Amino acid sequence: MLLVIVGFFAVASSKVLESKEESNRQISQDIAEFAYNEIEMAKSVNDGYARTFIMPQTINGVNYSISIIDSRELVVNYLGHEYVKFIPSNVTGNITKGSNKISKASGIIYINKTQT
Repeated sequence: MLLVIVGFFAVASSKVLESKEESNRQISQDIAEFAYNEIEMAKSVNDGYARTFIMPQTINGVNYSISIIDSRELVVNYLGHEYVKFIPSNVTGNITKGSNKISKASGIIYINKTQT
């Protein structure tokens, strides 16, 4: 009987851990999708578009990182889970936690960067 109870708790704790990991993966994806949607919005409008959006400093009290690599990939790291989203080729600049300014001029999307 003790063996059955121990086995039950082992399976239950494994399922709880799996659920927590999936939740963390989903959070990293949600952060990336939020930022990506801002880029897509700028892409879909005419030149002259400008907007400020806020990326939270922490998620559920936990630190994370967000950056654009080589003007091609939006990368989010949250609790060891990395989520990568490919962005359009006409994006320049980087996303940071806190306030971000996004604008569009001459078909190029600028993030926290002055238009040249």
